[in-house]
Amino acid sequence: METYGLQLTNNSKTGPAFSLPRITCINKTEACWNACYGHGIRYQNDAQRAKRQQNYRTVMYLLKHGGPELLAENLTALIDQARPIDWLTAKISGTETAVPYSLRLHDLGDFVSAAYAEAWALAVSSRPECSFWFYTRSFLDNGIFAALTNLAALTNCQGWLSLDRDNYCRGILAYASASQFWKIALLQEQEESMAPEMIEHLSSTAKPGDIVTFSKTPRWQART
Repeated sequence: METYGLQLTNNSKTGPAFSLPRITCINKTEACWNACYGHGIRYQNDAQRAKRQQNYRTVMYLLKHGGPELLAENLTALIDQARPIDWLTAKISGTETAVPYSLRLHDLGDFVSAAYAEAWALAVSSRPECSFWFYTRSFLDNGIFAALTNLAALTNCQGWLSLDRDNYCRGILAYASASQFWKIALLQEQEESMAPEMIEHLSSTAKPGDIVTFSKTPRWQART
């Protein structure tokens, strides 16, 4: 019997997150697939895989039966679960929580449709005290990118376009079309694997401070 319900995951470095299976990575590239954290043991155990599958199954069910609005109601309830344990005390006393009230959208997975992105925008806008952030390669579809730009434009949400040697041309165009709302996360590889003009184009297009780089070899791979 299939089970339903949305569940948080927890990243040891960044805190609470929402995770989906990698079938939602609709615009994955060879470079990102090779470096994906999802290959690591932590993401491959049965419990973690079942949780991501249940999240995806629930997302699709709620979208089918109630659209972005119904899904947003359930995502909002999930966001509330990410509140630090001292959140209410801090709110009453006017102090800061011991850890930030934040949620990463997709420590694994990506935005699979415009309706899904719209649901997150509704949920994120309903919880202005929580900070949200996400990386995405789902910018090749114009409809999804428009919905994601609306999400990234919210004051409590930061979106990063994930670029590498395979998708940087389209990524630069996407960034340039709405640079006030986006930043760029670049998967950095060996120099011989990267197009010579790639860094030049990125440097001439992106605003100072809008680019962060990540090594192609993730920690999980370095330990094996």
